[in-house]
Amino acid sequence: MVMRKLIVFSAVTLSCFNSVMAAEPDWQHCNISADADFLAQSENSEESEVDVKADNAQLVEDGTSVFTGNVEVNRAGQELRAGRATYNQTTGKVSAQGNVSVRDSDIILNADQGEWSLADDKGSMIDAEYRLRQMHARGEASHVHRKGKQLTKLKNATYTTCPPGDDAWQLQASEVDLDHTEAVGSAENVVIRLAGYPVFYTPYISFPLNDERKSGFLIPTIGSSNKTGFDVSTPYYWNIAPTMDATITPRYMADRGLMLNGEFRYLHTRGEGQVRAGILGSDNLETDGEDINPNYEEDRKHFSWQNRTRLAPKWTTNLDYNYVSDDEYLEDFGSNLSLTSTTHLNRKLDLNYHGDNWNFFARAQGYQTLTDATKPYQRLPQLKLTGSLPDQAMGLTYGLTTEYVDFAHDTQVAGQRVHVEPSVSLPWASAAAFIKPRIALSHTRYDLDENVTGNIDTTPTRTLPITSVDSGLFFEKELNFSNNSYIQTLEPRAFYLYVPYRDQSDIPDFDTSLRTFNMNQLFSYDRFSGVDRIGDANQLSLAITTRFIDKQTGRENLRLSLGQIRYFDDRDVSLGNSYNSHQSGSDMVAEVAASIAKEWSVRGQIQWNPHDEQTNMSALSVRYRSDKGKLLNIAHRYRRDGVTDVEGLEQVDISARLPFNKQWSMVGRWYRSIKDSTTLEALAGLEYQSCCWATRLVVRDYVNDVTDDDRNLAFFFQIELKGLGNFGQKTEKLLEKSILGYGS
Repeated sequence: MVMRKLIVFSAVTLSCFNSVMAAEPDWQHCNISADADFLAQSENSEESEVDVKADNAQLVEDGTSVFTGNVEVNRAGQELRAGRATYNQTTGKVSAQGNVSVRDSDIILNADQGEWSLADDKGSMIDAEYRLRQMHARGEASHVHRKGKQLTKLKNATYTTCPPGDDAWQLQASEVDLDHTEAVGSAENVVIRLAGYPVFYTPYISFPLNDERKSGFLIPTIGSSNKTGFDVSTPYYWNIAPTMDATITPRYMADRGLMLNGEFRYLHTRGEGQVRAGILGSDNLETDGEDINPNYEEDRKHFSWQNRTRLAPKWTTNLDYNYVSDDEYLEDFGSNLSLTSTTHLNRKLDLNYHGDNWNFFARAQGYQTLTDATKPYQRLPQLKLTGSLPDQAMGLTYGLTTEYVDFAHDTQVAGQRVHVEPSVSLPWASAAAFIKPRIALSHTRYDLDENVTGNIDTTPTRTLPITSVDSGLFFEKELNFSNNSYIQTLEPRAFYLYVPYRDQSDIPDFDTSLRTFNMNQLFSYDRFSGVDRIGDANQLSLAITTRFIDKQTGRENLRLSLGQIRYFDDRDVSLGNSYNSHQSGSDMVAEVAASIAKEWSVRGQIQWNPHDEQTNMSALSVRYRSDKGKLLNIAHRYRRDGVTDVEGLEQVDISARLPFNKQWSMVGRWYRSIKDSTTLEALAGLEYQSCCWATRLVVRDYVNDVTDDDRNLAFFFQIELKGLGNFGQKTEKLLEKSILGYGS
């Protein structure tokens, strides 16, 4: 009984939809021209003269003329052709018989007979065929009534966007109204036929004649998963004004109940924003697999608000506020692994100033914590000023970084932090070399006033100098391979950094962590992010890069980089990380980026520990993309346990889109955690694309969390009648997230 009600509900909502957000169809599969046979648009056609050509002409009476044989009547922007025509010069009316054709910039009509008024572009035709420039539509009608350029009425009509000779889908209706001003079509007593077979009936339907926004029901999405059961959403789009719109989406989930979601978007003279909200009145799912649903019969809600405002030419504000009613909300109603793995929801308000030499940043930030993870510190507020004055006396460059943060926390030590770091450098560069000596003075002070226990120093301070010299050389030579000319560069670089040791054990850790080691980290002033720790250093980074550049196109075909840090002293400042601070050298880092051919590209990096002779990190990706739609991505990611605070991983990710021919293609993804012996996502689908319709069937097996034993199985089916709408669960966004390069 429930399923029967849902089918009726879906049919009713489908019968009222208006495909307001439908984009112009993809005509890459069609051998048609958008402007074929249509006339150019003309202004003030009613003021132009009428030009009549024919094999024979006869003046009857009262300004009425009869023309026979290859009759052609032209007025700017309009044309009528016929075998025989009667023209009244006084009224401007034309009565035509025999292969009658009427066309202008928007419509072409062909019939055996018709009457037309060239004065006001009104007329009627019987048993006519028509073509529309908009949406490449065509059809037939027993009667066509043209009421100027604004409106065309059809009786006993058909409508399709398929090319002539192809009726893959067709709309049949007792009446069809085409509003050319609003670019909207509507029809009554509609039967939709696929390959000639009736598959759907509705008493009324509305469809777009272009891709502009219009109010109305969007295409419902229908699917199923073991998180929701049978799942149907019927969004209604409200085009409130040119600067604002809203989408209201009732979503019925057979296992959970009825959810109402809404989205409001707006533009104003200085910015834009959007508000999203949703509520499930009572969650009817008692058990989720083998687990009891902790939110059974509870209200489930979410709310988010993002806003960006330009206060002045260099001043902007950004608001990001998010809320969910419970910790499992994103896992139950999210659709991808990155979203469902979120542990904290951001809540912040930023104020930014970007000047020529000075930048200012202010932030108030808090979080909603969704798991048992430690809640981050709130910033109430954070104020930061940075500046640079280049090309001063004797070529010096002055810099300044200042920051004030008031950290708040319910249970951990908290308080204020002030950081000031002035710097001066003397950069020099030429076409073949550069050198940049720099010295900075870092001073940080704390005032701890929350959750302070024991003999903790409530006002710790730290002051130390930071000295560095960055330098590099550029060499190049010309090479010739296979009749192609290249430029090879050789770019050695040396970076020396000295920071004296300071005992920082009495300083709390508010927002600092050890940076991920990579090629960029070789040339960083600190191995930590944040300023609660300044790493002691007496080290020299050495790196070399070579590039192969196509001399004709300027395209970089290959780039290879290799680098390492040599330590002259042990590193004593730490955050309790397990890295070896006594080694004389860092891991060796190598990176490669290659365009093997027009379609193939390779990117890779490896972090090798020469002391233990083992790989600590690696990443390799191979991508193939052809002009004919073939797409293949192969990636492998590895990180050894204990390299950083983040747990180690080993993952392989393979995704592809493989066309069989111009119409059929297969899509798929296999994303697996080798370390956990868990398939994170397995996806397989089949696509069909033709000139006027498309369909997709996708099956997805996935987990919401890598530690989750319960798997989710979802089916997605979609039929797209190009120029009319989509039926079923939309799959494009899912495939764009899962398959790199899909849709771009």
